[in-house]
Amino acid sequence: MLNGHGGNIKQICDKYGLNPDEIIDFSASINPLGCPEVARKAVLEQFNGILNYPDSECSDLRKTIAEKITSNESNVIIGNGSNELFYLIPRALQPEKGVLLQPTFGEFKDAFCNSHVDVVEIINDDKDFPVINTNISRLKSVEDGMIFLCNPNNPTGQLTRKEDIMELVNDNPNRLIVIDEAFMDFIDEDEKYSVIKEAPSMQNLIVVRSLTKFYGFPGLRLGYLVTNESIVNKLMRYKEPWTVNTIAQIAGIAAINDEEFAVNTRQYISSEKAFMHDGLNMIKGIHPFQPTVNFILVRIEDIGITSSEIQNLLLKNNILIRNCANFVGLDEKYFRVAVKTREENQKLLSMLKLIMEDVSSKENNQKDYVQEFVTG
Repeated sequence: MLNGHGGNIKQICDKYGLNPDEIIDFSASINPLGCPEVARKAVLEQFNGILNYPDSECSDLRKTIAEKITSNESNVIIGNGSNELFYLIPRALQPEKGVLLQPTFGEFKDAFCNSHVDVVEIINDDKDFPVINTNISRLKSVEDGMIFLCNPNNPTGQLTRKEDIMELVNDNPNRLIVIDEAFMDFIDEDEKYSVIKEAPSMQNLIVVRSLTKFYGFPGLRLGYLVTNESIVNKLMRYKEPWTVNTIAQIAGIAAINDEEFAVNTRQYISSEKAFMHDGLNMIKGIHPFQPTVNFILVRIEDIGITSSEIQNLLLKNNILIRNCANFVGLDEKYFRVAVKTREENQKLLSMLKLIMEDVSSKENNQKDYVQEFVTG
Protein backbone atom coordinates (compact mmCIF):
# COMPACT_ATOMS: atom_id res chain seq x y z
CA MET A 1 0.00 0.00 0.00
CA LEU A 2 2.86 2.37 0.76
CA ASN A 3 4.67 1.84 -2.54
CA GLY A 4 5.87 5.24 -3.72
CA HIS A 5 4.71 7.04 -0.59
CA GLY A 6 6.90 9.96 0.50
CA GLY A 7 9.12 9.74 3.56
CA ASN A 8 10.22 6.11 3.17
CA ILE A 9 13.76 6.90 4.31
CA LYS A 10 14.62 3.45 5.68
CA GLN A 11 13.30 1.68 2.60
CA ILE A 12 15.28 3.95 0.26
CA CYS A 13 18.47 3.77 2.33
CA ASP A 14 18.31 -0.02 2.61
CA LYS A 15 17.85 -0.30 -1.15
CA TYR A 16 20.74 2.00 -2.10
CA GLY A 17 23.04 1.46 0.87
CA LEU A 18 22.71 5.05 2.14
CA ASN A 19 22.98 6.52 5.64
CA PRO A 20 19.56 7.80 6.83
CA ASP A 21 21.23 10.50 8.94
CA GLU A 22 22.79 12.04 5.83
CA ILE A 23 19.62 12.19 3.71
CA ILE A 24 17.81 15.50 3.15
CA ASP A 25 14.22 14.35 2.69
CA PHE A 26 12.21 16.49 0.28
CA SER A 27 9.81 13.61 -0.41
CA ALA A 28 7.69 14.11 2.74
CA SER A 29 6.06 17.49 3.30
CA ILE A 30 6.68 17.96 7.02
CA ASN A 31 7.08 21.29 8.85
CA PRO A 32 10.78 22.27 8.40
CA LEU A 33 10.74 23.92 11.83
CA GLY A 34 10.24 20.52 13.45
CA CYS A 35 7.88 19.92 16.35
CA PRO A 36 6.99 22.66 18.86
CA GLU A 37 9.33 22.83 21.82
CA VAL A 38 6.32 22.82 24.15
CA ALA A 39 5.31 19.42 22.75
CA ARG A 40 8.79 18.02 23.34
CA LYS A 41 8.78 19.40 26.88
CA ALA A 42 5.30 18.05 27.65
CA VAL A 43 6.26 14.58 26.43
CA LEU A 44 9.37 14.51 28.61
CA GLU A 45 7.55 15.82 31.67
CA GLN A 46 4.71 13.32 31.32
CA PHE A 47 6.75 10.40 29.98
CA ASN A 48 5.86 8.22 32.95
CA GLY A 49 2.33 8.20 31.57
CA ILE A 50 3.43 5.22 29.48
CA LEU A 51 3.26 3.14 32.67
CA ASN A 52 -0.53 3.22 32.33
CA TYR A 53 -2.86 2.41 29.46
CA PRO A 54 -3.68 5.43 27.28
CA ASP A 55 -7.05 7.13 27.43
CA SER A 56 -8.88 5.01 24.85
CA GLU A 57 -11.36 7.84 24.21
CA CYS A 58 -8.65 10.53 23.85
CA SER A 59 -10.91 12.76 25.96
CA ASP A 60 -8.52 15.65 26.60
CA LEU A 61 -7.28 15.77 23.01
CA ARG A 62 -10.84 15.66 21.64
CA LYS A 63 -11.77 18.51 23.99
CA THR A 64 -8.77 20.57 22.82
CA ILE A 65 -9.68 20.07 19.16
CA ALA A 66 -13.38 20.77 19.77
CA GLU A 67 -12.54 24.08 21.46
CA LYS A 68 -10.27 25.05 18.57
CA ILE A 69 -12.93 24.50 15.91
CA THR A 70 -15.87 25.63 18.09
CA SER A 71 -17.54 22.23 18.15
CA ASN A 72 -18.43 19.47 20.61
CA GLU A 73 -16.22 16.57 21.66
CA SER A 74 -18.93 14.22 20.38
CA ASN A 75 -18.19 15.41 16.83
CA VAL A 76 -14.51 14.37 16.94
CA ILE A 77 -12.72 11.04 16.43
CA ILE A 78 -8.96 10.71 16.96
CA GLY A 79 -6.91 8.33 14.84
CA ASN A 80 -3.43 6.90 14.58
CA GLY A 81 -2.68 9.34 11.78
CA SER A 82 -5.31 10.50 9.30
CA ASN A 83 -4.67 7.33 7.29
CA GLU A 84 -6.37 5.15 9.88
CA LEU A 85 -9.47 7.28 9.48
CA PHE A 86 -9.45 7.11 5.66
CA TYR A 87 -9.55 3.31 5.90
CA LEU A 88 -12.16 3.37 8.67
CA ILE A 89 -14.71 5.47 6.76
CA PRO A 90 -15.46 3.12 3.83
CA ARG A 91 -15.06 0.04 6.04
CA ALA A 92 -17.73 1.30 8.44
CA LEU A 93 -20.11 3.00 6.02
CA GLN A 94 -19.78 0.60 3.05
CA PRO A 95 -20.64 2.89 0.11
CA GLU A 96 -21.63 1.26 -3.18
CA LYS A 97 -18.76 3.03 -4.90
CA GLY A 98 -16.08 5.61 -4.28
CA VAL A 99 -15.38 8.65 -6.44
CA LEU A 100 -11.99 10.35 -6.79
CA LEU A 101 -10.65 13.38 -8.65
CA GLN A 102 -7.23 12.34 -9.92
CA PRO A 103 -4.39 13.02 -9.41
CA THR A 104 -4.76 13.01 -5.65
CA PHE A 105 -3.53 11.29 -2.48
CA GLY A 106 -2.98 7.62 -3.35
CA GLU A 107 -4.23 6.22 -0.05
CA PHE A 108 -7.81 7.22 -0.95
CA LYS A 109 -8.02 4.56 -3.63
CA ASP A 110 -6.28 2.02 -1.39
CA ALA A 111 -8.79 2.74 1.39
CA PHE A 112 -11.73 2.09 -0.94
CA CYS A 113 -10.19 -1.05 -2.42
CA ASN A 114 -9.35 -2.37 1.04
CA SER A 115 -13.10 -2.34 1.79
CA HIS A 116 -13.96 -3.83 -1.63
CA VAL A 117 -15.55 -0.60 -2.84
CA ASP A 118 -15.57 -0.02 -6.61
CA VAL A 119 -13.76 3.20 -7.55
CA VAL A 120 -14.72 5.75 -10.20
CA GLU A 121 -11.82 8.01 -11.15
CA ILE A 122 -12.23 11.40 -12.83
CA ILE A 123 -8.90 12.36 -14.37
CA ASN A 124 -8.00 16.05 -14.46
CA ASP A 125 -7.12 16.68 -18.11
CA ASP A 126 -6.02 20.28 -17.44
CA LYS A 127 -2.28 19.79 -17.08
CA ASP A 128 -1.87 23.33 -15.75
CA PHE A 129 -3.71 22.29 -12.57
CA PRO A 130 -5.40 25.63 -11.83
CA VAL A 131 -5.54 26.87 -8.24
CA ILE A 132 -9.32 26.47 -8.17
CA ASN A 133 -10.25 22.87 -8.97
CA THR A 134 -12.43 23.36 -12.04
CA ASN A 135 -12.96 19.61 -12.30
CA ILE A 136 -15.08 19.58 -9.16
CA SER A 137 -18.10 20.31 -11.38
CA ARG A 138 -17.48 17.00 -13.19
CA LEU A 139 -18.42 15.15 -10.01
CA LYS A 140 -22.02 15.99 -10.84
CA SER A 141 -21.84 13.53 -13.74
CA VAL A 142 -21.47 10.67 -11.25
CA GLU A 143 -24.87 10.12 -9.67
CA ASP A 144 -23.89 8.40 -6.43
CA GLY A 145 -20.91 7.13 -4.47
CA MET A 146 -18.82 8.43 -1.58
CA ILE A 147 -16.50 11.27 -2.67
CA PHE A 148 -12.99 11.74 -1.31
CA LEU A 149 -11.53 15.20 -1.96
CA CYS A 150 -8.14 16.56 -0.89
CA ASN A 151 -8.02 20.28 -0.11
CA PRO A 152 -5.33 21.57 -0.61
CA ASN A 153 -4.83 18.76 -3.08
CA ASN A 154 -1.79 16.52 -2.82
CA PRO A 155 0.36 16.53 -4.97
CA THR A 156 -0.87 19.39 -7.18
CA GLY A 157 -1.47 22.01 -4.49
CA GLN A 158 -4.89 23.02 -5.82
CA LEU A 159 -7.14 24.87 -3.39
CA THR A 160 -10.92 24.53 -3.65
CA ARG A 161 -13.01 27.36 -2.24
CA LYS A 162 -15.33 26.72 0.68
CA GLU A 163 -18.39 27.77 -1.31
CA ASP A 164 -17.61 25.25 -4.06
CA ILE A 165 -17.30 22.41 -1.55
CA MET A 166 -20.47 23.42 0.30
CA GLU A 167 -22.34 23.63 -3.01
CA LEU A 168 -21.26 20.05 -3.70
CA VAL A 169 -22.32 18.97 -0.20
CA ASN A 170 -25.71 20.69 -0.41
CA ASP A 171 -26.41 19.42 -3.94
CA ASN A 172 -25.69 15.81 -2.91
CA PRO A 173 -27.56 15.22 0.36
CA ASN A 174 -27.78 11.46 -0.19
CA ARG A 175 -24.08 10.74 -0.49
CA LEU A 176 -21.13 11.35 1.77
CA ILE A 177 -18.41 13.90 0.98
CA VAL A 178 -15.06 13.31 2.72
CA ILE A 179 -12.62 16.24 2.68
CA ASP A 180 -8.96 15.66 3.50
CA GLU A 181 -7.60 18.91 4.96
CA ALA A 182 -4.21 17.47 5.96
CA PHE A 183 -2.33 20.58 4.83
CA MET A 184 -4.98 23.20 5.68
CA ASP A 185 -3.09 24.36 8.80
CA PHE A 186 -0.39 25.76 6.48
CA ILE A 187 -2.91 28.09 4.77
CA ASP A 188 -2.95 31.71 5.97
CA GLU A 189 -6.59 32.43 5.14
CA ASP A 190 -7.94 28.95 5.78
CA GLU A 191 -11.45 30.24 6.50
CA LYS A 192 -11.83 30.80 2.73
CA TYR A 193 -11.27 27.10 2.04
CA SER A 194 -11.84 24.95 5.12
CA VAL A 195 -15.24 23.39 5.85
CA ILE A 196 -14.25 21.87 9.20
CA LYS A 197 -16.57 24.17 11.19
CA GLU A 198 -19.49 23.26 8.94
CA ALA A 199 -19.00 19.48 9.28
CA PRO A 200 -20.78 18.94 12.65
CA SER A 201 -24.03 20.42 11.37
CA MET A 202 -24.07 18.64 7.98
CA GLN A 203 -25.55 15.18 7.45
CA ASN A 204 -23.17 14.16 4.66
CA LEU A 205 -19.80 15.77 5.39
CA ILE A 206 -16.66 14.44 7.07
CA VAL A 207 -13.46 16.49 7.40
CA VAL A 208 -10.21 14.69 8.15
CA ARG A 209 -7.04 16.42 9.33
CA SER A 210 -3.47 15.39 10.13
CA LEU A 211 -1.68 16.76 13.18
CA THR A 212 1.73 15.37 12.30
CA LYS A 213 2.60 17.33 9.14
CA PHE A 214 2.06 20.83 10.51
CA TYR A 215 3.37 20.04 13.98
CA GLY A 216 6.37 18.07 12.76
CA PHE A 217 6.04 14.67 14.46
CA PRO A 218 4.97 12.16 11.77
CA GLY A 219 6.59 9.34 13.74
CA LEU A 220 3.92 9.66 16.45
CA ARG A 221 1.00 9.17 14.01
CA LEU A 222 -1.89 11.45 14.94
CA GLY A 223 -4.96 12.70 13.06
CA TYR A 224 -8.63 13.40 13.59
CA LEU A 225 -11.96 13.73 11.86
CA VAL A 226 -14.95 15.99 12.45
CA THR A 227 -18.51 15.14 11.47
CA ASN A 228 -22.05 14.91 12.87
CA GLU A 229 -22.79 12.70 15.88
CA SER A 230 -24.77 10.15 13.89
CA ILE A 231 -21.82 9.41 11.59
CA VAL A 232 -19.43 9.42 14.57
CA ASN A 233 -21.53 6.71 16.24
CA LYS A 234 -21.52 4.57 13.08
CA LEU A 235 -17.77 4.91 12.67
CA MET A 236 -17.03 4.10 16.31
CA ARG A 237 -18.70 0.70 15.95
CA TYR A 238 -15.91 -0.29 13.57
CA LYS A 239 -12.95 1.63 14.98
CA GLU A 240 -10.27 -0.42 16.71
CA PRO A 241 -9.65 0.62 20.35
CA TRP A 242 -6.30 1.70 21.76
CA THR A 243 -4.87 2.98 18.47
CA VAL A 244 -3.64 6.35 19.83
CA ASN A 245 -0.87 6.11 22.40
CA THR A 246 -0.33 8.31 25.44
CA ILE A 247 2.71 10.15 24.05
CA ALA A 248 0.87 11.10 20.86
CA GLN A 249 -2.06 12.48 22.87
CA ILE A 250 0.26 14.53 25.10
CA ALA A 251 2.15 15.96 22.12
CA GLY A 252 -1.05 16.74 20.24
CA ILE A 253 -2.60 18.76 23.07
CA ALA A 254 0.58 20.77 23.67
CA ALA A 255 1.11 21.47 19.97
CA ILE A 256 -2.45 22.60 19.25
CA ASN A 257 -2.29 25.08 22.12
CA ASP A 258 0.95 26.64 20.85
CA GLU A 259 -0.44 29.52 18.78
CA GLU A 260 2.96 31.22 18.47
CA PHE A 261 4.37 28.13 16.76
CA ALA A 262 1.48 28.15 14.26
CA VAL A 263 2.00 31.82 13.39
CA ASN A 264 5.76 31.37 13.00
CA THR A 265 5.28 28.32 10.80
CA ARG A 266 2.93 30.07 8.39
CA GLN A 267 5.27 33.05 8.12
CA TYR A 268 8.28 30.81 7.49
CA ILE A 269 6.51 28.67 4.89
CA SER A 270 5.19 31.76 3.11
CA SER A 271 8.72 33.08 2.69
CA GLU A 272 10.43 29.80 1.82
CA LYS A 273 7.83 28.55 -0.66
CA ALA A 274 8.26 31.81 -2.60
CA PHE A 275 12.06 31.38 -2.48
CA MET A 276 11.79 27.78 -3.69
CA HIS A 277 9.32 28.59 -6.45
CA ASP A 278 11.48 31.45 -7.74
CA GLY A 279 14.56 29.24 -7.64
CA LEU A 280 12.90 26.36 -9.46
CA ASN A 281 11.46 28.76 -12.00
CA MET A 282 14.96 29.86 -12.97
CA ILE A 283 16.10 26.32 -13.80
CA LYS A 284 15.79 25.59 -17.51
CA GLY A 285 13.85 22.47 -18.42
CA ILE A 286 11.38 22.34 -15.53
CA HIS A 287 8.14 24.11 -14.66
CA PRO A 288 7.18 24.54 -10.98
CA PHE A 289 3.50 25.03 -10.19
CA GLN A 290 2.54 27.94 -7.97
CA PRO A 291 2.65 26.60 -4.40
CA THR A 292 -0.19 27.04 -1.92
CA VAL A 293 1.35 25.10 0.97
CA ASN A 294 4.67 23.50 1.95
CA PHE A 295 5.27 21.48 -1.22
CA ILE A 296 5.69 22.22 -4.91
CA LEU A 297 4.74 20.05 -7.88
CA VAL A 298 7.26 20.27 -10.73
CA ARG A 299 6.79 19.27 -14.37
CA ILE A 300 9.76 18.31 -16.52
CA GLU A 301 9.58 19.89 -19.95
CA ASP A 302 10.34 18.01 -23.17
CA ILE A 303 13.96 17.33 -22.32
CA GLY A 304 15.72 13.98 -22.19
CA ILE A 305 15.29 13.01 -18.55
CA THR A 306 12.58 11.46 -16.38
CA SER A 307 11.51 12.04 -12.79
CA SER A 308 12.98 8.64 -11.83
CA GLU A 309 16.33 9.60 -13.31
CA ILE A 310 16.33 12.96 -11.53
CA GLN A 311 15.44 11.22 -8.26
CA ASN A 312 18.32 8.75 -8.67
CA LEU A 313 20.83 11.49 -9.54
CA LEU A 314 19.82 13.56 -6.52
CA LEU A 315 20.07 10.49 -4.27
CA LYS A 316 23.76 10.28 -5.14
CA ASN A 317 24.01 13.63 -3.34
CA ASN A 318 21.88 12.43 -0.41
CA ILE A 319 18.78 14.35 -1.55
CA LEU A 320 15.45 12.54 -1.77
CA ILE A 321 12.51 13.94 -3.78
CA ARG A 322 9.05 12.50 -4.43
CA ASN A 323 8.77 10.88 -7.84
CA CYS A 324 5.13 11.41 -8.86
CA ALA A 325 5.00 8.84 -11.66
CA ASN A 326 2.75 6.55 -9.60
CA PHE A 327 0.03 9.15 -9.08
CA VAL A 328 -2.98 8.44 -11.30
CA GLY A 329 -3.06 11.18 -13.94
CA LEU A 330 0.65 11.96 -13.67
CA ASP A 331 3.71 10.29 -15.21
CA GLU A 332 7.52 10.38 -15.39
CA LYS A 333 7.40 14.11 -16.14
CA TYR A 334 6.39 15.06 -12.60
CA PHE A 335 8.05 15.20 -9.20
CA ARG A 336 7.24 16.95 -5.91
CA VAL A 337 9.52 18.70 -3.45
CA ALA A 338 8.83 19.79 0.11
CA VAL A 339 9.66 23.26 1.37
CA LYS A 340 12.44 22.90 3.92
CA THR A 341 15.01 25.19 5.56
CA ARG A 342 16.78 27.86 3.50
CA GLU A 343 20.09 25.96 3.57
CA GLU A 344 18.44 22.71 2.50
CA ASN A 345 16.37 24.45 -0.18
CA GLN A 346 19.49 26.08 -1.61
CA LYS A 347 21.27 22.74 -1.77
CA LEU A 348 18.39 21.17 -3.70
CA LEU A 349 18.23 24.08 -6.12
CA SER A 350 21.98 23.96 -6.74
CA MET A 351 22.06 20.22 -7.41
CA LEU A 352 18.94 20.31 -9.56
CA LYS A 353 20.38 23.17 -11.59
CA LEU A 354 23.56 21.18 -12.27
CA ILE A 355 21.57 18.12 -13.34
CA MET A 356 19.34 20.05 -15.72
CA GLU A 357 22.27 21.98 -17.21
CA ASP A 358 24.05 18.69 -17.88
CA VAL A 359 20.94 17.24 -19.54
CA SER A 360 20.47 20.38 -21.64
CA SER A 361 24.13 20.32 -22.71
CA LYS A 362 23.91 16.69 -23.83
CA GLU A 363 20.68 17.37 -25.70
CA ASN A 364 22.22 20.34 -27.52
CA ASN A 365 25.29 18.28 -28.45
CA GLN A 366 23.02 15.58 -29.84
CA LYS A 367 21.10 18.14 -31.90
CA ASP A 368 24.36 19.57 -33.24
CA TYR A 369 25.50 16.09 -34.23
CA VAL A 370 22.24 15.35 -36.04
CA GLN A 371 22.30 18.70 -37.82
CA GLU A 372 25.91 18.14 -38.88
CA PHE A 373 25.07 14.65 -40.14
CA VAL A 374 22.06 15.90 -42.15
CA THR A 375 23.85 18.84 -43.72
CA GLY A 376 27.22 17.14 -44.00
